Amino acid sequence: MDIMKMIEKKAKEKTVRILLVEGEDDRLVEAAKMAKKHKVCTPVLLRKISGEVKGIEAIGIEDNPDMEDYVKKLVELRKHKGLTEEKARELLKNPNYFGALLVKLGKVDGAVGGCKYSTADWMRAVFQVIGTKKDIPLVSAVCFFVMKDRTIFFSDTDFSIKPDAEQLAQIAINAADFVKGIGIEPKVALLSYSTKGNGEHEVLEPIRKALEIVKEKREDIIIDGEMQFDAAINPGAAEKKCPDSVLKGEANVLIFPDITVGNVLVHALVQVTDYKFYGSFPVGLAKPVMNGGRSFDAEQIYDLITACAMQVNI
Repeated sequence: MDIMKMIEKKAKEKTVRILLVEGEDDRLVEAAKMAKKHKVCTPVLLRKISGEVKGIEAIGIEDNPDMEDYVKKLVELRKHKGLTEEKARELLKNPNYFGALLVKLGKVDGAVGGCKYSTADWMRAVFQVIGTKKDIPLVSAVCFFVMKDRTIFFSDTDFSIKPDAEQLAQIAINAADFVKGIGIEPKVALLSYSTKGNGEHEVLEPIRKALEIVKEKREDIIIDGEMQFDAAINPGAAEKKCPDSVLKGEANVLIFPDITVGNVLVHALVQVTDYKFYGSFPVGLAKPVMNGGRSFDAEQIYDLITACAMQVNI
């Protein structure tokens, strides 16, 4: 299964406009050219001054004729937080806030950020301006690795530091729905240091409760836990540790008990393996955006653009 071909096919179902928030960066310009060449979307660069850059449309901040209108729109969105026109005007000098507002207002269909600015800088603007879907109380991040002949999705590695049972359940639901949207049947494992009751500690309670919540809310999701990594993805280990599990060692969606475990493992796999990494995908936002990495090259950013276009078309 070529996961990126599946994502690219979904991205091309309908042509959409994807904003590259850090459009001054040469990597983003190169990625935009790739996106245009492969027709995965209409890429748009956000820069200081508008115009075209190597055949790619560029929206400017400093010379934008609609700036005062955007200031009023941002004040309207954040007036409950006491935002003034003066402060809004200052915020919109920041590409993260300007870009997020363009997405919110539908000027573009989605956006890619976090390739020059930190995740915190980019996602702060996204949360404040775009917000979450009405029916989803929690935004979580999904990433995935292509491991030999398998693709495995991880969540949450970016946002929820120490999720409680309700939050952990929502993280699992978000991830399952994301994977299903691509066209893959999700098989979800709630990870832990213990497999199906082998351990006893208070840290296991949220995981066990989360399992109950997901089963009650979503009978369509194949899920089990708590379980160790090997029991989740290795049929041989599963046969020994949890032979009655519905997953049978074939989980493809792994849910971490907290952000420390997930983030450390993801960064470790990137550094010490040659597995292909893709992510991260914020799930649960009102509009699609992607969060990249400051070490990403143009090809990786192109993958982000494709994935963002895919999310618009899910």
